[in-house]
Amino acid sequence: MERETVDLGAAPVLRIGSGPQFIEVAPAAGGRITRFATMREDGIDDWLAPVTVSRWLSDAWPKGGCYPLVPFSNRVRDARFPGPDGARVELSTFPGAQHALHGFGQYAAWSVEEQGAERIVLHYAHAAGRHGWPWAFDATQTISVSGEGARLSMRVANRSAQPMPAGFGFHPYFGATEAELDAAVDWRHEGEIAIEPSGQAPARLHVRDPAGYTRYLGGWDGRATLRYADGRTLRLEASARLSHVVVHCPAGAGYLCVEPVSHVSDGFNLHAKGLPDTGVAVIAPGSEIEASLVLETGARPRGGDGAW
Repeated sequence: MERETVDLGAAPVLRIGSGPQFIEVAPAAGGRITRFATMREDGIDDWLAPVTVSRWLSDAWPKGGCYPLVPFSNRVRDARFPGPDGARVELSTFPGAQHALHGFGQYAAWSVEEQGAERIVLHYAHAAGRHGWPWAFDATQTISVSGEGARLSMRVANRSAQPMPAGFGFHPYFGATEAELDAAVDWRHEGEIAIEPSGQAPARLHVRDPAGYTRYLGGWDGRATLRYADGRTLRLEASARLSHVVVHCPAGAGYLCVEPVSHVSDGFNLHAKGLPDTGVAVIAPGSEIEASLVLETGARPRGGDGAW
């Protein structure tokens, strides 16, 4: 089942700011952040790789900024999985794509529910059956900025009469050269489709590598410290629902993705097979789930022992 490829335009780009920090958002182009930066007297420090193009096809998005992942993150093998009632769900994919990728949010226009000097609230409504997803749902993003950094939150509400499997997260492209974080589970994968826990201890330090790699990590404590070549640091703190993290470093790329997400790649199929700790949620009719991510600029360890 092929999915239509559409042209997305970033305009209008909305801007919020507080003190030296500012965020630019393109609601019509997948509800994504196109820039998050700090102004200095002599220039600008970008925390995310900025999106510099104004238009793109929905299946060829720019590798920059940060976009929402909803109602699932990463891949669904062969674009199909068994739903909670056992019925097979078949999702549409873009031409030439084998697997469903990154949900539906980043490929659609989001409406602006609220905009203030320091906060933007965006909304995406998904009709039952669209792109093969049988459930109707609403997703709400709240993007806010302060003098210390930014806060991203997402809420997903099931508007259907049946239970809905779901996951979500954020896909940022950081300009950092390395990231340090603690997780409990390293998931083995083939072709970026997770298969099972590897049994190996997860890496703690993740460095930008010219050869590239992807790591799926579960049991994440929600904290990460990113370091930049010029000595800056960025601290991430995710809420408990975002218990998984993807670290993605494409070969030759000038960025490092550290993606806080609620479930592992191909989580719906792995959950249906009975694998534990996939992170997949099932939302009851009329209920909702939510999560948040804080990005603290210039963060330093708290306390004399180096602990947070």
